[in-house]
Order: sequence, then C-alpha cells, then structure tokens
Amino acid sequence: MILENQKSEVKVFPTNFMKQKETSTKLAIILPGAGYTSQGPLLHYSSGHYFNKGYDVLQVNYRFSEEELNPFDADGFTANVLHTLEENLKHKDYDQCVMVGKSIGTIALSRLMEQAAYKHAHLIWLTPLLHKDDVYHAMLQNENNALCIIGDNDFCYREERFANLKSNPALRTLLIKNGDHSLENKEDVLGSIDILKDVIDSVIQFSK
Repeated sequence: MILENQKSEVKVFPTNFMKQKETSTKLAIILPGAGYTSQGPLLHYSSGHYFNKGYDVLQVNYRFSEEELNPFDADGFTANVLHTLEENLKHKDYDQCVMVGKSIGTIALSRLMEQAAYKHAHLIWLTPLLHKDDVYHAMLQNENNALCIIGDNDFCYREERFANLKSNPALRTLLIKNGDHSLENKEDVLGSIDILKDVIDSVIQFSK
C-alpha cells in the first residue's frame, strides 16, 4: 500500500516490454495514469509510433486501489517506478530515451528527470497535474526537450500556470479546446477522434 506517512516495501510494477528484433539504442518509457492504462488510445498510439521508429518500448503498468490513491505518497510511488525501471533495464544501454507521462505518471516524470540515467531524456507531459506544485515547478524549470499537452476542460488545468509554462523555451505546449482529463470531448465522439489525431500528430512532430 502507498499511503501517507507509511513506509511501503519497494516493489516492481508489472510491465510490457516491447523490444526490436535487432538491438536498439533507443528507449521509450510509458508512464500511464491511475485509471488510464498504457492501452488507452493516447498511450497505445504513442507506443506504436515509437516502436515503429525503432525504439524499444517499456510500459509500466501500475495498479492502485482507491485507498492507495488517496492520500497519495508521491515519493513512494516514484521509488517503485524507479525500481521497476532499474530491474527491467539491467544490462541494457540506450543512447536516446523519451519518457511519456500521463496524469499521475507525470508525478514520477517530474522526479525521474532528476536521475542521472534520464537527465537528457526527451519528455512528453500528457494531462500533467498542474495543480501539484512539484509537477508544475519541475515543468517550469525543465531544461530537457519537452512537450506538454492538456485540455482546457481538464480538472488539472490551471490557466495561469499553463501560460507561465510558455516562458520555458525547452517546452512546447498544446492546449486542447474542450479536452477533458482523457483528452476527449464526452459530448462529441467525432470531435474526440479529431483530438486524438491532433495529439498523436504532435507527438510524431515532437520526435522528428
């Protein structure tokens, strides 16, 4: 259990590790949301894009109960993510790395970018938790090549904070009109498909 003021044993989360037939020097790490898994369309197509570009793709598949999520121990969660990466990436050497974080995945992303192994990784922040000071300040101070995408109907969206992120020259930003925390418009199915296309196109352009 990952609860406030409670020490939990560091564990390895389940993963999907999609490897190229030939040894790759490029790695994509996928950090999903609590309820938005790596099989959600945003992460499914992002994973597919990077795999098609010759990257090995490591999807971290954490699961949490309601009790484990509230209250939430960000440090304990990140320690588990880091341990999972270390266990899966033993004896592997990559020259390039991109990390894609969605929702609570951006909590881990904000801390992993400080680790020596990921100091130069490219970062994609999907629906980041802008209301959390640690995530916001990590993005504001980020020097990595990075992309942030969030919807203006997302409960995590903060207009002033998002505007401030634009002052960071290393960070590209995209605001999705009528996008919610899943980057969908629940009142417009076809509009949601258009949003998905725009998001994945931005991911593709970012990785060129």
